[in-house]
Amino acid sequence: MRRLALVVTASLVLPSSATAQVLRLDELVQQIRTRNPSAAAAVSRVEAARIAVPRARALPEPFLEAMVEDVPPRVTGGMPMFRFQATQMLPWFGKRDRMAAVAEREAEARVARAELTMLDVVAAGKRLYFQLVLNREWRRINRDQRAVVDTIVKVATARLRTATGMHHDVLKMQTEASMLDDALIMLEADRREMTAMLNALLDRPAEASVAEPLAAWTADLSLNRDRVVLLALERQPELREMTAMERAERAMAGAARREYYPDVMLGVLYDLRMQQPDALGAIVGITVPLWIGSRQGLDVRAAEARARGFERDRGAMSAMARAEIERQLARLEASTRRGQLLDNELIPLAQQTLDSALAAFPSGRVDALELLDALRALSTQRLARTSIRVDRELALVDLERTAGAPMKDLGR
Repeated sequence: MRRLALVVTASLVLPSSATAQVLRLDELVQQIRTRNPSAAAAVSRVEAARIAVPRARALPEPFLEAMVEDVPPRVTGGMPMFRFQATQMLPWFGKRDRMAAVAEREAEARVARAELTMLDVVAAGKRLYFQLVLNREWRRINRDQRAVVDTIVKVATARLRTATGMHHDVLKMQTEASMLDDALIMLEADRREMTAMLNALLDRPAEASVAEPLAAWTADLSLNRDRVVLLALERQPELREMTAMERAERAMAGAARREYYPDVMLGVLYDLRMQQPDALGAIVGITVPLWIGSRQGLDVRAAEARARGFERDRGAMSAMARAEIERQLARLEASTRRGQLLDNELIPLAQQTLDSALAAFPSGRVDALELLDALRALSTQRLARTSIRVDRELALVDLERTAGAPMKDLGR
């Protein structure tokens, strides 16, 4: 029965053969950047916000007017006249520049929002990628475990035929095989759901096929907490958006203050008279900001209040960024320590326990239940090891998302 132990051990340790086509993380990220509809929509909104900057500097529309007077003369007895008039409102000096400054700050906020959208969809794609990696490994372990159970069923059946085994041993192993088949069905359903979500990010039909992902684990990194926090405070799109919106509101307050000053109306008129010489005239007028206390002054106060609100939101968001960074760093440290524990102790011990049970099972010194416990223990530890690797990658994805910077910039 030594051959049984060798076959079982090999099936639990050796990876399955690689498929001809694989899904690579860098290629997936590039496709998301170029195909995702939400990212494209955010870019369009940035373009619209930038167009609004020169629009804010534009003059108001001129006003053209035509009127007639004393027509027909036989009714009014007066002198018929046609008047043509054109006027142009000229905002007070600096008003248009301040409105353009507001539009510029709002465009900066749109840029930050577009970057945030891109970070979110890329992070979502990476999470799905590593969940697919985990699903692939679980399915592989399931198939390996199923092959082991099938081998043990044959051994248990042979023992039953020679009257050295028990019938319930065969039934236990067959039940275990059915349970593994049920677990595989659920894993395949989970993969189908994840591929549908991934196709949605790529703007493809939900049923489009997705190749198996390549498990490429990130190398060990030396992360400096202070550097990561500093980068997050500088680059995180949410913070930059809050900063831009605060500046926009302060620019809006400045624009509202310029409304304390009058606008100037300039115009020309031309009178076409039927019985006298024509006349040409000029028009000069101003608006009278008479209700500053109930209009412009309130606009200034409202803009300043909104600016203070954005400033406080930014402070709260900065605190949350620090807390999130600490949480991800704790996840990374725990993943490293747990991985070392599994590699150095738990998996080797589980493997030794299974090897011992496999060697003792043919002679009847270990029953089927004990052998199943040993097999499940090793499979559980192997699943845990893969889960820890994936959790480490997800922590790195979340850390990149929080910092708003790629992982290569986060290292020392």
